[in-house]
Amino acid sequence: MPPQTEDRLQHRMLQKEYGNFYRAVSDILFRHNPMELDGKHNTGDYNPEIDALLSRIREAENVSALQDLLFEVFLTDFGEENCGSRERYEVPASEIWKAYERHRAT
Repeated sequence: MPPQTEDRLQHRMLQKEYGNFYRAVSDILFRHNPMELDGKHNTGDYNPEIDALLSRIREAENVSALQDLLFEVFLTDFGEENCGSRERYEVPASEIWKAYERHRAT
């Protein structure tokens, strides 16, 4: 199976598995826009990063671990020269963690 097809399948599976939480993460990243993308509407520019994050989110035992994971995802996808410091991801990670806790409670 071509990598693009596998990526699309994983994307759909994660959207189905996480539902509203997936959308919440997308909205959080769009609002904080850590890569300063030029979009005026949330068109899913961060979907590959969300997919990578959610495929590993169960590894995060607390908000600090989630921040590390979020930073790692952006570091991998955008490179050290573009992703900024770990601190850039503190507020989005905190908001994602709160949404994740709500998601797990349901």
